Amino acid sequence: MADKPDSALDHFHAALDHHLPGGIDHHIPLLIDEAARCVAAGDHREAIQRWQDIAALLAEKTPEWIYHRLGEAYAANKEGFGGSPEENTLWGDCSKHDLLAWFNSVLQPKLYLEIGVDEGVSLACASGPAIGVDPRPQLRLSVDPGVKARIVTSSSDAFFTSQAEKLLQPSPELAFIDGMHLFEFALRDFINTERHMAPWGLVVIDDIYPCHPVQARRRRTTGAWTGDVWKLLPVLRSHRHDLTLLCLNAHTTGLLLIAGLDAHNIQLNNVYEEVVREYRPIAEPPDKVLDRHGAIPSNHPLVLELLQLLRHARRKCWDGVQIQSALAPLNKRIAAEADSLRGQARQLSERACQLPYPTIS
Repeated sequence: MADKPDSALDHFHAALDHHLPGGIDHHIPLLIDEAARCVAAGDHREAIQRWQDIAALLAEKTPEWIYHRLGEAYAANKEGFGGSPEENTLWGDCSKHDLLAWFNSVLQPKLYLEIGVDEGVSLACASGPAIGVDPRPQLRLSVDPGVKARIVTSSSDAFFTSQAEKLLQPSPELAFIDGMHLFEFALRDFINTERHMAPWGLVVIDDIYPCHPVQARRRRTTGAWTGDVWKLLPVLRSHRHDLTLLCLNAHTTGLLLIAGLDAHNIQLNNVYEEVVREYRPIAEPPDKVLDRHGAIPSNHPLVLELLQLLRHARRKCWDGVQIQSALAPLNKRIAAEADSLRGQARQLSERACQLPYPTIS
């Protein structure tokens, strides 16, 4: 553990995956002591990794105080995370915050949900009532999210277990997931979010396209860091054929739009442990992820068409079956357009990206 934390973590995950009798409970105090040692030594960057390791192992059972310590380590880390300029490169067309503001403008959601508030920039994009969920008690907000936004101090797992049923009324119609940058956390966040969404809702996932392989590592060594959230897309493509998946070439690290939601679908719950065991060991994203194969320009007409279809579904109070039926022809056009643009994402990102802002009726 002292000098090979990655190897140690692999062994701990293997013990959990194979249901080793006794689990790793007796090792957790050692990990906590090691994280505390890093804090005492002033090595806050390594402390961040150690607290994150504990959260990765405990998953949805992580106590809130672990996230508080993680937040404190982030706040105390004044040296950043390093990495070369190439490893920290970022690219894309439209700003993700401009896109979130546009989605809010078009959809006018009765409730906007956000997992991972950070500085509050994305939460401030909400056009109406909004709930942001973040486990850190003291956030360094750079933008005032507004009087209609409520920030709930909680991990997303704890929020969905004890508070979501009460607070997510009415059902969210737009959600943005940008929490812990580990794919199994993003997967759980999507599973839990979908369970509360309106059938005409839209879920947006951040960080699906790392701009450099190092950015996609589970242990952070660069300022720009997506973690391995990119793995969520192949999981959804393999296990949820009913969903509409639209990848955008957004700045900084892409966005995934998910529609055709089904609050009663339990397929991802059923395969959760299996896919985590399968995907967690994959160290680096394939070239097609780094090249953003499957992404379309963020201002493509298909994006507006998707948003308008969801607005129409809300006005007509369509159920999930009706919505998925209406989305079926759009899915084929999305696939065809994504295939025709394969390999052109970086070149297209250099063009100016002007978002359409239709009049809201």
